[in-house]
Amino acid sequence: MASVLRQPLSTVQTVVGIVAGLLTIGGGFLSFSGFAAPAAPPQQGEIVAVVQDVRTSKPLSHATVEIFTPQDAIVTTLNVEPDGHLARRLKEGRYRLRVTRPGFLTEVRHIEVHAGQRSDLRIAMGPRPPAPRVVKAVVVEEPGPVQKFFREVFGQ
Repeated sequence: MASVLRQPLSTVQTVVGIVAGLLTIGGGFLSFSGFAAPAAPPQQGEIVAVVQDVRTSKPLSHATVEIFTPQDAIVTTLNVEPDGHLARRLKEGRYRLRVTRPGFLTEVRHIEVHAGQRSDLRIAMGPRPPAPRVVKAVVVEEPGPVQKFFREVFGQ
């Protein structure tokens, strides 16, 4: 160490300058490449939904939730948990949810997700009404006077 201090001042200045330059270049490279700084967290929020039967308020399993952007681009398709719950993190913005389940009417909800916040949603689904019954009716048409005339004339 004593020998380093006895060097002429210009040599010490040169070494310090070179080391400082290398550190500056290395720091700039790390900063530019993104290795040193963590990426900014995406601006996300969370939706938490529960799907229920409108008649009993009991949770419905086997429901499918499709999430769309306002431009009708599909973001994801999810199945609800057996207890009827669903949780999903989404980027901040507006979304349309379409919930379907066999035997029930389709439900559509619009929701806005805010960064760092949770949006709770209750979706009550009603049963699909039964298909209308088709009853065939037999119509017996009595012949009119013109038809009676031709039957009498031609014997049909």
